[in-house]
Amino acid sequence: MMKLSRALRNLRFLLFEHVLLPPGVMAFRLLMRSWRAEGPDPAIIRQLAGQPRIIVLTCHGMLLHLPRFSRIAAEHGRRFVVMLSPSRDGRLLAAALQRLGVGHVRGTTRSRGVAGALELIERVKAGDVVVIAVDGPRGPNCVVQPGVLRLAAAAGAQVVLAVTSAGRGLTFGSWDRAHLPAPFARVQITLHLLPPPLMEKGAGALAFVQETLVAAGRALRSPVFPPP
Repeated sequence: MMKLSRALRNLRFLLFEHVLLPPGVMAFRLLMRSWRAEGPDPAIIRQLAGQPRIIVLTCHGMLLHLPRFSRIAAEHGRRFVVMLSPSRDGRLLAAALQRLGVGHVRGTTRSRGVAGALELIERVKAGDVVVIAVDGPRGPNCVVQPGVLRLAAAAGAQVVLAVTSAGRGLTFGSWDRAHLPAPFARVQITLHLLPPPLMEKGAGALAFVQETLVAAGRALRSPVFPPP
């Protein structure tokens, strides 16, 4: 009975991945093109253009916003690569992002330890702009995990904090308060460059990044952040 139940779950997963996901991604692409993107600051983009290694930190619930801004990396001959968990949900998200032209690294800051970290560092060294959810894969929502900063320090990259918001849309009831902007909504992004020496300061760095993240999220009134 358990084998039958597992087989049915696998069948439903494959059906979703190969039959329902492709048209869903197509609909999302059309929706995304309707959004009115604002930001980031051109001066920050010019600064980043000269950086050979870049890691972008954001909240898990903001990942739906980021593909709208992946063109900025493409304009500089680079691409977005998102670190995703090795779970089934991560596999589905990886398949969706691939159809949107965004790469992925399988692993998290809490699992797959060395293997996931080494792959991420290699992607950074190759020039990809690697995106890591600071609160992934299980939260708490918008709370920076120590492993994120350790990975960033090991990669020797310029670390950028990306915070997004949208005026209208749907906020899901998931732990990460994932937000899907409505058609023609205004989607904003702000980038905050974190000084490289900061990554080596342990708890002090963690507190600084957390404070910067919360302040930026509140300033943008991001729906991903829980109400104060």
